[in-house]
Amino acid sequence: MKNKVLYIVVVSVFATLIVTSLGYKAVIATGEYPFCGSCHAWDGAIAESNVADKVHGASNPKGVQATCADCHLPHNNMANYLLTKAKNGISEGFTALVGDPNKKDWLGNREHARANYTFDSSCVRCHENAFLPENALKTSGISKMHQKYLEFKGTSEAMKCTDCHKHVGHTNLGGTLYNLKSKEAANWEEWEALRAQVK
Repeated sequence: MKNKVLYIVVVSVFATLIVTSLGYKAVIATGEYPFCGSCHAWDGAIAESNVADKVHGASNPKGVQATCADCHLPHNNMANYLLTKAKNGISEGFTALVGDPNKKDWLGNREHARANYTFDSSCVRCHENAFLPENALKTSGISKMHQKYLEFKGTSEAMKCTDCHKHVGHTNLGGTLYNLKSKEAANWEEWEALRAQVK
């Protein structure tokens, strides 16, 4: 009987380690560009604006880069991370399957995306030194703003990192979004129709 219990315990431990290891690898693999790009192929130009970014993207000369999940998932706790990842994955997968990229208001969606798909816990995870008291109390203006961020946190005046750092992570995102929305006229009638929309 003791041998049977020991056998069950050993098998259970190994099975748990294997499942945990595979689960961890799956979470990592589904948070990087190739996987995210499979549903976000329709907004590939936006993804390319991240690849071109010299600070957070693949064009960083030092080789340091943030993955999609590093910025676009919360990092305050694992449960929130996985729940948000699942919710966003289902939503984006559905949109990619049945949505029409030509009908999406890319520019109009920018504030919504900034408010709902970037997380302070992601920024602070990598830039925690900017929020340490000894750094936040230095005389530079940036450090003073980070001090205000800490003071207002949890109040009605709370700020998000992207309230100030609006253009982080994607080089020339505004121009990219404008180009996605803008259309070239194929003929004079279409040109007149486009001009009428602008008025």
